[in-house]
Amino acid sequence: MSDGNGIKRRDFLKVLGVSGAGAGLVGCSTDKVEKLLPYVVPPEEITPGVATWYTSVCGECSTGCGIWVRTREGRVVKVEGNPEHPVSRGALCARGHSSLQGLYNPDRFTGPKLREGGELRDISWDEAEQLLADRLGENPIVITGAAGPSLSDLIDRFVDAAGGMRIDYEGLSEAPLREAARIVFGRNEVPSFDFEHAHVVVSFGADFLESWLSPVEHARGFARMHGVDEEGHKGRFVYVGPRLSLTGQNADEWFPAAPGTEAMVALA
Repeated sequence: MSDGNGIKRRDFLKVLGVSGAGAGLVGCSTDKVEKLLPYVVPPEEITPGVATWYTSVCGECSTGCGIWVRTREGRVVKVEGNPEHPVSRGALCARGHSSLQGLYNPDRFTGPKLREGGELRDISWDEAEQLLADRLGENPIVITGAAGPSLSDLIDRFVDAAGGMRIDYEGLSEAPLREAARIVFGRNEVPSFDFEHAHVVVSFGADFLESWLSPVEHARGFARMHGVDEEGHKGRFVYVGPRLSLTGQNADEWFPAAPGTEAMVALA
């Protein structure tokens, strides 16, 4: 059998078979190797395709909410609040959920770097440790971010051995609140706010449902205070702040104030 151009059916099948084989060879090429699993010999507790959960603590702020970490083949894919933790009790704030973005941020430093001529270049850990030892002078100042108890203890011992001083940097630090508690109550501690048993709450710029102190714990107490109880009563909430944040949106009354003037309004 052939068409008008004289191509026989057998010749057509031969050409088709050769083309298919060529496509298969291209598809099986090893020019570009891709790893389907992050390790050749996975740990015993890892089963490909089955999630593994770990308990941990959120490090996005100093509150330290308990979390569950869901991993797939050694890669973190989800974090959730730990229902057994006394602070989070199964909940997690927006900062906690966004911790994955910081973990996999393409701009995150994955190793030590050295600045030369205004540019950063990668260096080895051995080179970085040697540079640190050579340039570490007397009474060094060590600036660190949020750290857990074990890492914080290690940093403190290092600073003490070097005869230096440690400064913790936290973008949303509670240091001013500690100082205010020391002045008013004589105790250098972060106060605890019992939202659940309050009848009226007035907040002057304290965005406690978004980023202030422990939003997870505050949201739980606020929901019980602001909800209608069995007798039909509910608490009242007034918010004074420059932005209609999540806290302001949940207020019965929101009074917009220019940034930095909340204290003036409170003293008026």
